[in-house]
Amino acid sequence: MGFPSRASEFPNDNAAISSGAIWICASVTGAAKVELSPFEPVPSQPFVFWFEEEEPYLDGPVDIDLAPDSGKLSVHVPLEPAVAEPDAPEPAVAEPDVPEPAVAEPELPPAFAHFEAALVSALLAQGATRSAALLPRLLRLEPLPADALGKNVELTLQSRGYLDGNARYSQKFRELCGAWGAVLRGASQDFAACGTTTLDRFGAELLAALLAVPTTRADDLRRELRKAGVAAFGVLAAA
Repeated sequence: MGFPSRASEFPNDNAAISSGAIWICASVTGAAKVELSPFEPVPSQPFVFWFEEEEPYLDGPVDIDLAPDSGKLSVHVPLEPAVAEPDAPEPAVAEPDVPEPAVAEPELPPAFAHFEAALVSALLAQGATRSAALLPRLLRLEPLPADALGKNVELTLQSRGYLDGNARYSQKFRELCGAWGAVLRGASQDFAACGTTTLDRFGAELLAALLAVPTTRADDLRRELRKAGVAAFGVLAAA
């Protein structure tokens, strides 16, 4: 709907939007006077639009009719039946997350657990808590976290053949550790795979490397392991 303004602008040069006075100057030095605009005012009634349906869809020409008496403008639009929109699927309801039950680690065989505990205790007695925390990973041949070992310990393990230059287990250590691990787990009785290195010697030399002490200290560490029940071909507590 629209209502033409009856107020005049100055200067006023657009009669289509204003029915007020037009100010003109008859001459440069003459007095200003008012002249009415020849524009005929539009009736003040609002424009009325109506449709045959609530939701129009144009399909063809539009007929426009202006009733002169009422000033109402009627627009007739041919309609096409509305097509119902398909119902939107209901949003899926997210089901609450149910935590998966924790999987308990398999219990270690007594002989393997005893050997591991004896080595951990020996490291803790020397104050090597960092190496003690990593010892189970070494015996299980699990990957070591980055920067898990102190630099001195890492270099000692590399120089004595436990790790390669990329801080990964050497093939020699994998074979020896795997062979003794199989024996302690009861999966094998093939001591020949362990070579000439007895269990107490294997544990003592590994301790010396993790403590970064000379290999000559291995004999002292070996005696401590034997006191803890680690023998040449097994552990006494599990015999």
